[in-house]
Amino acid sequence: MTDENHLVVTIADVSGKGVPAALFMMRAKTTLKNLVLMAGSPDDFGAVMTLANQELCRDNETMMFVTVFIAQLDLVTGELIYVSAGHNAPCLRENGKFRYLKQKKKRMMLGVEEDVMYEAYRLTLRPDDMLFLYTDGVTEAMDMEKNLYSEERLEETLNNIDGSLSVEEILAEVRKDIEIHAKGAEQSDDITMLGVRFLGKTGAL
Repeated sequence: MTDENHLVVTIADVSGKGVPAALFMMRAKTTLKNLVLMAGSPDDFGAVMTLANQELCRDNETMMFVTVFIAQLDLVTGELIYVSAGHNAPCLRENGKFRYLKQKKKRMMLGVEEDVMYEAYRLTLRPDDMLFLYTDGVTEAMDMEKNLYSEERLEETLNNIDGSLSVEEILAEVRKDIEIHAKGAEQSDDITMLGVRFLGKTGAL
C-alpha cells in the first residue's frame, strides 16, 4: 500500500538458480520498491521501470536478468496502471471471463539493455474483475512426455472455474489442474501465482 487508496502488486522471475539468483532478485525487489515509494504520481510507473532497469544493468557482470510485471490499483476508482518488463502476460477477468492482457509491444526484461524505455498502460476494473499473475513455471509445467501445460490450457482452466470462488480457491484449483497435467512428473521450475480481485468501494482482495 503506497497510501490508503493505492495497492501495488508485483510478480517477477529471475534468471539462473541458487545464491546469485537470490541476491539479484533481492536487489531487484529493493530497487523497485524504493523507486515506487519515491514516485511522485502513478504516471511515473513507466519511469520507475526504466530507472530500475538502468540500476540493474550497472555492475551486472554475471549478465543476470529478471522479468517483472508491476501494477498499481486504485481501490476507490478501480484504475489499474501497469508495466511489464518481459514477463508473462497476466490474465484479466472481465464480465466473468478471463483473457490475456497482452501489450502491443513486448518490452525487454530488466538488466539486459540500459537504454530501454518502458511504457505504462492503464485500464479500469469493475467490481468482481480479477487479475491473475503467474510465472512461466505455470504454463511451462511438463508431464512425463515433456508436454507443456500451455497458455491455452491455463486460460481454459481459469474460465472453467466457478467464478464465485475466492481468490485463494481459484489459485488452488489452477494448481490442482497443473498437478493433474504433470501426472507425477518432477517440477522443473518455480510455480508462482498471484490473484487480485477488485471489490469496488470496499477495496481489493
